[in-house]
Amino acid sequence: MSANQGPTGPESGADAGGELPPDSPQRRMHYAGYQGESADKSDQDSMSSVFKRTKHPVDTSGHPKDPADPRAGGPDVPAGGHDGPEVLGTPPHPTDSSGAPQTSVMRSGGAATATVQGAGGGGGGGITPRAPHSAEYDRRASRRAERLIAFWFTISIVGTVGFIVTNFVGDKHEQYYTPAMGTALGLAIGGLGVGMILWAKRLMPHEHAVQERHEFTSSQEEIALTEEEVALGFADSGLAKYPLLRRSLLAAGTILGGLVVVPLLNLTNSKPGKKLDHTHWVKGARLVNLQGRYVKIGDISIGGIETVLPAIPVKEADGSISYEPKLDVHTKADSTTILIRLEPGVNKPRPGREDWAVDGHVAYSKICTHAGCPVSLYEQQTHHLLCPCHQSVFNVPDGCRAIFGPASRSLPQLAIAVDDEGYFIARNGDYTEPVGAAFWERS
Repeated sequence: MSANQGPTGPESGADAGGELPPDSPQRRMHYAGYQGESADKSDQDSMSSVFKRTKHPVDTSGHPKDPADPRAGGPDVPAGGHDGPEVLGTPPHPTDSSGAPQTSVMRSGGAATATVQGAGGGGGGGITPRAPHSAEYDRRASRRAERLIAFWFTISIVGTVGFIVTNFVGDKHEQYYTPAMGTALGLAIGGLGVGMILWAKRLMPHEHAVQERHEFTSSQEEIALTEEEVALGFADSGLAKYPLLRRSLLAAGTILGGLVVVPLLNLTNSKPGKKLDHTHWVKGARLVNLQGRYVKIGDISIGGIETVLPAIPVKEADGSISYEPKLDVHTKADSTTILIRLEPGVNKPRPGREDWAVDGHVAYSKICTHAGCPVSLYEQQTHHLLCPCHQSVFNVPDGCRAIFGPASRSLPQLAIAVDDEGYFIARNGDYTEPVGAAFWERS
């Protein structure tokens, strides 16, 4: 078979010489490149689009489809022609994942009627509309559902009020505080959520709806229909029919805003102001470690450190002095101090602080001046004190001056001395400068 000859035979439509007519549809379809694309380059370009192939459908062998077949464009479209009108197929009715047809909802006079669309060409089968729930026809059932939903909305109100009251009245350092806040928050949000779910399941109509795709710009008729649908939806929601439900929902939604207000108020109330200008250290207070034992000179070896807190002197009825260790969280928040013993001759006290150290023992606030983290990593060889949070470094012999990292201020120093029994005490009382982060001083 030559390159200019097509297949011979009765079905080929060839002439007596076995060749196809030059302009015949059979010849063009025989030399098609991709399901009907012409062998001619100009025809290939014109037939390369999806719309062109839709106008001139062919089967997998390259022959035109049956004109009577609807997928071929209808009886008015020639079998292999190229001049027919552009016809796009209509997609089948939407179905769910199982292939079952979906249901459209039609409303008339406030009543909803379910219309089942068949799948394919079959007329039987489809989604069976759900039976209406008892609240639609039983007044007692609707009342019970309304009271139950209102109960959960009330639970939400109680939870929100409990969250706010616990936040401002409760003690943040007690064990009950965090569980109480979490429980109240769960009731506030969970109560509202459960109420909304019960509302949708027990009072709103059960429907299967299909939303058809439409143009972005709606017509006036569609706008009017939408307004009608919104009005019908409002009526179906029961807001107008159940006043107790409407009022409890309004109250729960309004007071729920307190969950947003409380964190904002916490931010404004968290500024320490002048609270950090004074700690629990008083003159004569003994230095006590975290185990409640008084620290005595000689207890710390050279290069060693010890975290200490104040033990407040208390005068007894017989005139003797006893000491009450302050190991509670309030004292730890502002009075935590680190006691370090340096090698002899290493400390370089600032002018006026020559007597603030005892036999190489120096005491500085343990609260970092950058963000308030505990400074507790001491390197004996370099005499550097490191903050583990943001790597601020303080030079201990030089008055704990900040030499690296984000901290911009030296650690406050506590003047210490030794009493008659050999225990360390606060020489002058409190720190002479505020402890903690530097930005707290500007709050």
